[in-house]
Amino acid sequence: MNTTEEFEKDIEFFDREAEKREILNILRAKPQLINFIYGPINSGKTTLITDLIEELPENYVVFYVNLRRKSVIKYEDFIRVLFSVEKNKEIKDIITGLLAKAEKAIYASQGIPVNDSLLDTFLKKDSKADVLEFLENYFKEISKTKDPVLIIDELQVIGDLEIDGKLIYRLFNFFIGLTKELHLCHVFALSSDSLFIEKAYNEAMLEGRANYILVDDFDEKTAKKFLERYRIKGEEIKYILDHVGGKPIDLVELIYPEDKKKEIEQRISLRSGQIERALKRVKELGEKIIMDDVKHDVSYENLLKTLSKFKDGEEIKCNEIDEISESFFAKKNVLFVDPVRKMIKPQSGINLLAKKI
Repeated sequence: MNTTEEFEKDIEFFDREAEKREILNILRAKPQLINFIYGPINSGKTTLITDLIEELPENYVVFYVNLRRKSVIKYEDFIRVLFSVEKNKEIKDIITGLLAKAEKAIYASQGIPVNDSLLDTFLKKDSKADVLEFLENYFKEISKTKDPVLIIDELQVIGDLEIDGKLIYRLFNFFIGLTKELHLCHVFALSSDSLFIEKAYNEAMLEGRANYILVDDFDEKTAKKFLERYRIKGEEIKYILDHVGGKPIDLVELIYPEDKKKEIEQRISLRSGQIERALKRVKELGEKIIMDDVKHDVSYENLLKTLSKFKDGEEIKCNEIDEISESFFAKKNVLFVDPVRKMIKPQSGINLLAKKI
């Protein structure tokens, strides 16, 4: 890892002790629930979980599957992302190797290790092999001596994938089996897509079977402490907090510019332009949005009403705006929807100011 990556990782993990304790407490108990880790974009969710993995004791076997920036448009794509190949090995030897490791086994990004012949079987169009049944037995074998942990980052990537119905519902059932029913494997699903989390939160099949962990942007106290760490003081801190808020990545990018006010003004102007263009397109060309497989017209007037709701504060209740406008702005990463707290807020302080156009 180069110096820049270490710096950014250190920033995103800054003062995350409360979230870290919550996840560690989950891992110390037997698997009970599917754990959704959610929050605004670039709030440090992935860094939190990957940092925490590094600190786990050797009795854990961690499988980290990262769907970020992956093209998953058909079942075969999902299988290739889910598994990694260990050639010329039997499955029993692969599992034996996992259990024999003197330290914890972490399969970060590469996926769950299987042999090449089994992967070929899963990829055959006429294959009768049940991948999820195989994985259940796989984790069952590991759980006899170690604690398996399955982490899927950006789970929403497969949200619309169809395989005899939506794959996501089959996965939810599978995760319920691993956790609530069999207590075999801890499951964590990470997502920055607040509409996906909202859908999961309102999904009847997950009621009483899922836990939601918010990794939010820094609050004012934490953001101030962070800026002071980099020798930013007084009025400069106040200006940054008033105009940027507590999004870690935005604070990072303001550490080194000498003229921080100019940098902030440029960022707000850029984001304002992006929002203006999106609204102009709706006004002049019209736009439709798909919700629950149905196309809906986006109302320009309702979009303006939605933005005006944030005139006097940073948060509003979910029931204060219409569903179509909520979905439109969430997809554009202008608004963050928190279904657990039933609140909506701009994705960042810059978005809060940029939408006042």
